[in-house]
Amino acid sequence: MRKLGFLRLHQRLGIGSSVPPRPEPKTVLAELRDMNIRITSLAVSIGIMSSLNAQVNEKGAVHLAAGIAVGGHATRYEQSFLGVVQTTNDGAATTTLPIEFGYGLGGRFSLGLLLEPGLYLDSVESESNTLTTFAIQPRFYLVNGDRFTWMASMQLGSTRLKYDVSEPGNVSSAVYRGAHFGLSSGVGFYFTDRIGLNVQLRYMATTMPLRDWSWNGTSLDPDLIDAKLSTSGLAVQASLAFKF
Repeated sequence: MRKLGFLRLHQRLGIGSSVPPRPEPKTVLAELRDMNIRITSLAVSIGIMSSLNAQVNEKGAVHLAAGIAVGGHATRYEQSFLGVVQTTNDGAATTTLPIEFGYGLGGRFSLGLLLEPGLYLDSVESESNTLTTFAIQPRFYLVNGDRFTWMASMQLGSTRLKYDVSEPGNVSSAVYRGAHFGLSSGVGFYFTDRIGLNVQLRYMATTMPLRDWSWNGTSLDPDLIDAKLSTSGLAVQASLAFKF
């Protein structure tokens, strides 16, 4: 009887039997728990991959850029004084330091501001001509990759030119200010998710009436003379770009 009891106990435990004991089946709650873990892991993986493949421009992205631009321009100066009209066509070169700010309103569009101080030099070779542009800048991202973008932008604003001439017997200063219109297209190469290099080709045109002038230290009434300086030209710009 004892041997028979031990044999039955060994059989229940699977000892001495060629058939291993079967594992207990999983409960419904256990299977749901495992499925939830797998779904959570998949969601985390997708989120990580999405963050790694973030586009250059996204809704809510903040863009900052600062660089240098060099341009050449055709100029047209029109002046009417005491009924005498004078027109002069000339050329000018500019070197500016554009500072750009933009905010992503969507995956393909951002809206920002352009502040661009610089120097202006024409054939008169005057000593110190300061140029400042302030404009609203909408920008479209024609190609919007994770490390590369192709951009097209527009600039609408105002340009101020302070024009100084210093010659024997002629020391004069004039301030021109008026509308600025610009178009640009370029590409951006990002070395990291935050830092990149933008290279752009720009077209710009200005129409700047005379606002203030002086001659040999005497301020003159700008209403005495009707003068306007118009410019149009191209510039090449390279900027260090930051994204937040």
